[in-house]
Amino acid sequence: MALSDEQRAQYLDEGYLVVEDVLGPEVLAPLIGEFEAAIDAKARALHAAGQLSQLHEGAPFETRLALLYADAEGEAAQELWRVGQGKHHKTAGMFAVWTCPALLDIVEEMIGPEILAHPQFNSRAKLPDHEQTVVPWHQDTGYLQREADDTFMVNFWIPLVDAPMETGAMQVIPGSHRWQTLPHERIGFYDGLSEEGMPAYERVVDCPVRKGGVLMIQGRTVHRSVVNSTDRVRWSLDLRYCDRRKPTGRPDIPGFVARSIERPDSVAQSAEDWLRLFPGESALLDPHAR
Repeated sequence: MALSDEQRAQYLDEGYLVVEDVLGPEVLAPLIGEFEAAIDAKARALHAAGQLSQLHEGAPFETRLALLYADAEGEAAQELWRVGQGKHHKTAGMFAVWTCPALLDIVEEMIGPEILAHPQFNSRAKLPDHEQTVVPWHQDTGYLQREADDTFMVNFWIPLVDAPMETGAMQVIPGSHRWQTLPHERIGFYDGLSEEGMPAYERVVDCPVRKGGVLMIQGRTVHRSVVNSTDRVRWSLDLRYCDRRKPTGRPDIPGFVARSIERPDSVAQSAEDWLRLFPGESALLDPHAR
């Protein structure tokens, strides 16, 4: 997939871009199926242990986790939420989305053909009115070592369901990609930026995205997510890319090579290749292994 001249200019000039219809259902469905299977397995285990009253088997992907979370208590509720949250979902479905040619073609337009799938990635299950998933203003480079400040990164926020603003979609500050990486401080559950610690800015842009679309930002673009005021789960991914020859800011965590003309033999061909970088994590290919 190629960006238009206008799209490319907006991304480079303003530090963000919403692109619709990038990922087809055939790309997202396997990953969604993995999450559904993992949630079902965890729910059945908690139900069998007497920690969950109902399985909500007929509920759709957009609402089932929220219903289960509401019925569980204490640590059981957190266990359910963590199924979809974080960096542990190293699966065939995740790999397929991350290496989707439509995404890689866009990245190649920006940084060339030597592409690393950056080690900092996340899946997110933003529950209704859930304080732990409201993320303050921040820069993605703020979570990395300073060696990566000059590494151009193409970062994607990818909803797995329709994400209008009321579900807790993203907001960005246009032009903030020109700021330096600012000192981050603890704000709630995350490291972020206080209003007092940021330069003056003129506007905030809401970035609702339909399923199949993506929000592109740069590493220093300031962004945040807002509260989910619906009864649905806002499922999403954070996927990032950079030149494989540049510092990632996470020297202790490997990324995998997603595309390379110089070193085609180094390109990961499967999730198994990705997992070989993490000895002992092969069980995570099984969505029931939680």
